[in-house]
Amino acid sequence: MDNFAFLLPVTMALFGVTFLIVGATGQRVAFAWGLAFAFGAIGFTAPILPLPIKLQSLLANAVFLVSFFYYGEALLTHFRAPRLVTVRIVFALLVYAAIIVAVEGFESLPMELTIADLASAVLLGVPVCLVFWRAQTLAERALVAVATVVVVDIVARLFIFSVLVGLSPALADFAGSTYTFYMQASVGVLSVSFALAAMASVVDRMLAGYRDAAERDPLTGLLNRRGFDVAAALLSPADRQRGVVMTCDIDHFKTVNDSFGHAAGDAVLSGLADLLVSRMPAGSLVARFGGEEFVVLLRDVPLASSGALAQSIRADFSARDWRPAGVDRQITLCIGLAGVNPEDASLHDALARADRALYSAKANGRNRVMIDAGESYVASLRVVPATSAR
Repeated sequence: MDNFAFLLPVTMALFGVTFLIVGATGQRVAFAWGLAFAFGAIGFTAPILPLPIKLQSLLANAVFLVSFFYYGEALLTHFRAPRLVTVRIVFALLVYAAIIVAVEGFESLPMELTIADLASAVLLGVPVCLVFWRAQTLAERALVAVATVVVVDIVARLFIFSVLVGLSPALADFAGSTYTFYMQASVGVLSVSFALAAMASVVDRMLAGYRDAAERDPLTGLLNRRGFDVAAALLSPADRQRGVVMTCDIDHFKTVNDSFGHAAGDAVLSGLADLLVSRMPAGSLVARFGGEEFVVLLRDVPLASSGALAQSIRADFSARDWRPAGVDRQITLCIGLAGVNPEDASLHDALARADRALYSAKANGRNRVMIDAGESYVASLRVVPATSAR
């Protein structure tokens, strides 16, 4: 039992320091885990400090409440659930006031433990309920499962020792009680499991962030060329073969940058990105390949319907007023389309055909939609370029 008394706070302190170091890199959720384990370590250190019994109890309960507050904070932050910070803080303060009454007023160990354990179960259990259905990855499911086991352990321990076994009413009997031994043993095992599950979820989220940063265009938030290839590779062959590739290029974009500045050019690029995302059907892949070149894969959309959609996008873009972005003239767009064929070696074969259609649109006056239908370009949906300027 003495070994548990010393080993448990040391173990939890090591976990806390590890998470705090990771949190220093900007991972807010890791910082919350670090505070949770660090305060937990202080809580388990309190009974072995040379302090009066009542002060030990009040100190331990205070830091345990803070610890479980941050366990809940870490879960809610990780899963982007409502954090309910004010509600949880008020609850913790009211609980601590009740603990003070139990310790100072009644000097009752059973009352103190009942209040403290139920509060800990609520501080962790409510966040578990709020995030339970948000877990997507294996690491996240493991984290929620371990957190659930921790809550069950707290409630079961309270029931066993309050109802079945019984507890001495004296505060001084806590350190040498069977309850304390069982608590230290179960927390020792569960804290390791909890820490490993939390670390796995933090690392998994960090890696996902790095992957997302590597596969996203920082200006528009769209997929970049690499992200497009990765996302397309995850589609089934049937989904790819029912698709249509759309390539978009802003007409004379270099003159926008040269005449109005790169900030204005960035606003135009972001505006086209927003337009594409807002108009594309669910399941489409929208990417910025670089410069003013955008690529879309529309899934399970007929080529003719894709052409009509492209035409409406071209018309909306050319009619947009860019003066709020510092551009006082009309900006137009060319779009090329091609269907994905079963005999294509890869999606890039369709992209090459869509590019041919796009170049034809450029060569035939710009501000056009062109469809590649194999050997010939289909000129349907062509529009005479607008000549009026703002």
